[in-house]
Amino acid sequence: MDEEMDGFPGFDPTRDVMLSPSAMRGLVNPLRLRLLELLQADGPSTATELGRRVGQSTGVTSYHLRVLAQHGFIVEDEERGDDRDRWWRAVHRSTSFSFRVPGDPATTDTVDQAVQFIRLNVEASHRRALDWVDTLPSQVDELAAMPWTVSDWPLTLTHEQARTVVSAVRDLVTRFQRDPDTPSSDADAVRVHAQFQLFPEG
Repeated sequence: MDEEMDGFPGFDPTRDVMLSPSAMRGLVNPLRLRLLELLQADGPSTATELGRRVGQSTGVTSYHLRVLAQHGFIVEDEERGDDRDRWWRAVHRSTSFSFRVPGDPATTDTVDQAVQFIRLNVEASHRRALDWVDTLPSQVDELAAMPWTVSDWPLTLTHEQARTVVSAVRDLVTRFQRDPDTPSSDADAVRVHAQFQLFPEG
C-alpha cells in the first residue's frame, strides 16, 4: 500500500481510504455516493437533514445510511445523537479509487463493479458542471470577475509523465482541503468542486 500512496500526495491512510476493485461493495449506488460525499464535506448529520438535501424521504435516506454503515463507510455519531435523532459521520475524510492497489488487481469478477463505480462518479461530475453552466445567465453582472473555468488541454504524455501530472494536481488541490468541522474564516468562501480528469483518446 505504501507504494500506491506515493502517487497520491496529501493522502493520509489514517484519514482517507483508497478503494480497490473488490472493496467498493455498498457504494455502487448514486444516492449512497451522494450521502457519503455530504458527510465527508459537511460533517455529521441526520437522515432527516440529509434526506431534505437530496430530495428523499427520511425512510429512504435511513436505509441507504444503514447500508453505508454496514460496509464501514460511516458510523453513528453517538456524541451528537439522542432518542429522537440518530446522527451519522463519515469514517474517512475522503474516498478514492484505484486499479493499482497492491494485492487487489481488477479481475473479470470485479471489473464490472469498478466500471459502474467510475461511471457513477463521472456522471455526477458531468451533472455538477452542467448545473453550474445553467446558472450563468442569472449572473451576467458577475461573470467578468468569476475565477471558475472549464478547460481541456490536449497533451501527449508517457505513462510516467501522466503520473507526474496527476501527482502535481493532487498535491496542489489537497493544500486547500479543510476539516468540515472547521469553517472557513473568509466571508466570500464558497463550496467548489475541483474536477480533474486525465485519460487517453478512444
